[in-house]
Amino acid sequence: MNRTLQTFFLLFICIGAFAQVPTATIVSPSATLCTGVSQTFTLKEINTPTAYSWSITPTKSVTILPDLSSSSINLTFGNGGTYFISLLVSNASGTSIATSTVTVTKAAIAAFNASLNATGFPNQLILTNYSTNSISNQWLFNDDIAANTTSLNTIKDYSVSGSYSITLIAYGNSGCNDTSSYALRIADSSGITLPTVFSPNGDDINEIFRPIAKGIKDLHVMIYNRYGSPIIKWDRLNGFWDGHTTSGEVCDAGVYFVVVEGTGFDGKSYKLKHSLTLVR
Repeated sequence: MNRTLQTFFLLFICIGAFAQVPTATIVSPSATLCTGVSQTFTLKEINTPTAYSWSITPTKSVTILPDLSSSSINLTFGNGGTYFISLLVSNASGTSIATSTVTVTKAAIAAFNASLNATGFPNQLILTNYSTNSISNQWLFNDDIAANTTSLNTIKDYSVSGSYSITLIAYGNSGCNDTSSYALRIADSSGITLPTVFSPNGDDINEIFRPIAKGIKDLHVMIYNRYGSPIIKWDRLNGFWDGHTTSGEVCDAGVYFVVVEGTGFDGKSYKLKHSLTLVR
C-alpha cells in the first residue's frame, strides 16, 4: 500500500470513528415546571450512547430517581428557582455533553380544616383555609354548584342527611396549582335526647338544661314543677332553661317535669315526657 493510499485509509477510519460519537439533546417534560411534581427528563439521541452521567445544579432539595446513570431521569424540585442540568453521554467512540437550563415555579399547597358544629342535620360545616403560596382559591361542593365560592374561608349549610365532598383548589403562579379534598357523612336520622340533671349554681358546669337535638326542624319545650304548674316554655331549637322562672325568680332545687314536642327533617314526630332534677 503506497503512502497516499495509507493516509486516505487512516483518514477514513478516523472520520468513521468520529461519526459514531454519541450526542444527545435533553427534552424537558413541560414548559412550566412546578415544585413538588415529579418531572421526567428524556433524551433525543444520535449514535446510541452506552453510558450516561447526569448532573443537576443546585442539587439541594432535588429528589432524583432512579439514579444519575439512567438514560432518563425523574426530578422532583423542592424549591423554586433556576436549575442547570447537564448530561454526559458516551460509547466506545467518544463522549459529548448536553445541557439545559430550566426554571421551576414554587407551587401552591392546598390545605384546610373542616369542622361540623353539630351532630346529625341540619348542620353547618366550617371551612378554614390553610393553603400556602396561593394567589387565589376556589371551594367546590359536590351537592351544590351554586355554593361554590372563591372566599378565603367559608361556611356550608346542610339541611338534609347524606354523603358529601368538598374540594379546595389553591391557584399558584404559572399554573402551579394544588387541590385538597374532604368527604363527610351527615347522619341520616333525627333524634332528641333529654338530660336528666342540671346544676345552675354558678360554677360554670352543667349550668343549663337544653334538649340535645339532631336533625330537628322545630321544637316546643315546656317545664313544669311537681305540682303541674308551668315554669317556662320555648319554641326554638336553641332554647334552654337556666333554673329561673320567666319572671327571673330562682327555682328551688328538686324534681321538675319536661314535655318536648318536635319534628325532624326526616318527617319523624316526637312527644317526650321526662323528669328533670335541678341541683343547687
